Amino acid sequence: MILRRTAVSTFALLASVPAMAEVVELEPIIVTQDSGDAYFGKSVSLDTGTVAKTGDAIAETPRSVTVVTAQELAERGAQNVEQALQYSAGVVGGQWGLDSRANWYLVRGFDASTLHDGLPARYGFYNDTKPEPFLLNSVEVLKGPSSGLYGSGAVGGVVNTTSKTAAQEAENLFQLQVGSHDRKQAAVDVSGDLNASGTLRYRFVGLLRDAETQVDHSQDDTVVLAPSITWRPSEDTELTILANYQKSDGSPLIQFASMAGTLLPATGLGNGDYLPNSLFVGEPGFDTFNTEQRAITAMFKHRFNAVWSLNANARYLESDGEYQHAWWAFDNFGSGRYNPDGTINRTFYRAENTLKTWGLDAYGTAEYRLGGFDMRTIVGASYTRGHYDSDTGYGAQVGPIDPFNPVYVGYPTIAVTDTPGTSITETGAYVQQRASYDDRLFVDFGLRYGKIESGPSNGSFGATSIAASDSEWTGNAAVMYRFDNGIAPYISYAESFRQDAIGSDVNGKAFEPTRGEQYELGVKFQPAGSDTLLTAAVFDLTKSNMTVADPSNPGFQVQTGAASAKGLELELFHRFGDLTVDAAYTYLDSEDAEGDYIAQVPKNAASLWLNYAPEAGALQGWSFGGGVRYNGEAWGGTGTYLTPSYTLYDAAVSYGQDNWLVSLNVQNLTDERYVTTCQGGACYFGDGRNIALTLTSKF
Repeated sequence: MILRRTAVSTFALLASVPAMAEVVELEPIIVTQDSGDAYFGKSVSLDTGTVAKTGDAIAETPRSVTVVTAQELAERGAQNVEQALQYSAGVVGGQWGLDSRANWYLVRGFDASTLHDGLPARYGFYNDTKPEPFLLNSVEVLKGPSSGLYGSGAVGGVVNTTSKTAAQEAENLFQLQVGSHDRKQAAVDVSGDLNASGTLRYRFVGLLRDAETQVDHSQDDTVVLAPSITWRPSEDTELTILANYQKSDGSPLIQFASMAGTLLPATGLGNGDYLPNSLFVGEPGFDTFNTEQRAITAMFKHRFNAVWSLNANARYLESDGEYQHAWWAFDNFGSGRYNPDGTINRTFYRAENTLKTWGLDAYGTAEYRLGGFDMRTIVGASYTRGHYDSDTGYGAQVGPIDPFNPVYVGYPTIAVTDTPGTSITETGAYVQQRASYDDRLFVDFGLRYGKIESGPSNGSFGATSIAASDSEWTGNAAVMYRFDNGIAPYISYAESFRQDAIGSDVNGKAFEPTRGEQYELGVKFQPAGSDTLLTAAVFDLTKSNMTVADPSNPGFQVQTGAASAKGLELELFHRFGDLTVDAAYTYLDSEDAEGDYIAQVPKNAASLWLNYAPEAGALQGWSFGGGVRYNGEAWGGTGTYLTPSYTLYDAAVSYGQDNWLVSLNVQNLTDERYVTTCQGGACYFGDGRNIALTLTSKF
């Protein structure tokens, strides 16, 4: 634990003594204050990181922002980004349950855009690897429309993962982990100077894993290599080059199982009542989801003078995915998707997916005084190009199987059909302005122009023809006032747009982008000199221009739909001596374009994480953590399927001495069998109990 030492000056003490009193020479008094740093870094983030492009304190940001630190990732034993967000207000993580094909999350009831190091990280589906938490410095969430900063994007906001690089101060460490489902993992994080002056530094972060999963006949094997070099010739200039290679050999995991046997008993339909959450209805040797990614990223910072500075990030990425999957067929709906003898049919699918992206985001920042106000102007531009391709094929039915007692019968040979890929090009220019007075009043506003074109491609970045071309202006504005006691109320407005629908209505009119609009009223409280942080927000979020069925012209759509979410979010981090409390609550009233509740979105959700780490006494060096996560009941989107609420418990115990740390993490402590959601006659199992024992050493 790092301690800050502050000497109280003798002269300051003398100032309180009457002028004629005798002067007494006193020894300096040393005051120590816990900085909140833990084994893996900050135990809580009080600033917005990079997601808002300002690094401002969360308490001075009139938007809802959540940042999960590397310490929190390790402390809670998060094994993917979904789990990293499960203690965050307004976020539903892992709504599709067991599914290794991507990280899934909803923010304020809607999809969120996925970024990595501030640049777009997802085009298309099932064509890239998933970030490994050990290689992440943080996971950042900016809630609500964010096109003013990032252009075309989902209305729910952005989730940005940040990399560990040589630009950050870090201690060398290695880590060994074993756990449930034959999990064996080794990881290393080393860094140092490459020259005598220390202007050139390196860092290497790597991970190797051999594991199975909760689902029968599945695997979760990964190798990741992430070397980086940072050149810092002066305090004003910094250039970091990060390379990334990741190869993951896994299984899809998701089974698309019937409601009968998961949420409801299969009595009278199948040859049993309830299916195990290790259910596998695929074929051993066939079901695979193997991905490989190669990327190089450049991050540049430079301060020209006392006013102007420049930030720029650029990345080139290539990845591909080999995806083979046999799932529970969507047929026999009248008998719960079972055959008369209790067996099921299966759909065999194969896809060869590829992804290429090139992105650049650069912005200059000017900080100056004007008319008694402290001003900050951010002027930026971005350019992204993406190409993704999915060549697919379906196989013939190969013998039905009994999901309660599967006897696997083999799989067909599947040929894929070569189809054109899709190319997306987006350009944008933006300005963000902050005016602050007396470090109390903060006024923010911004404007962005973005243009996006998409269409079929012959395999390169360029489109052979333009299927859709759209341009939009989006804005944002906010006002916050901070009182002396640390209370800071605010009000904000933000917009977004996204090219969701490609096509036209019955009259041949091309569909416009969907638009997002959010009004937010909130308050933040951080007492001076503490890491206590309380945030509360109410919001009204709307997504418009959604396509719905044309009632007058069957087979066509009209762009008149709208979905909305109104809610309340509360988040709290506070220390009671050696005990820290991290709590979150969300209330959300949602409605989709058809007038039903938005699928998978609970009206109520809450979480609480407690951590007790004595700094003195017989238990010094020990840490005891415990968490509870409540997810309220949620509809499947049609008002027909209501998935019950569930409550899960997590636990963590660790002991550290000198440079060693041994940690035991247990997720879903009681091994609760639960279903995350049911939609379209299918239900999805959640994670069962998962235990991980981790040994970490610094050197």
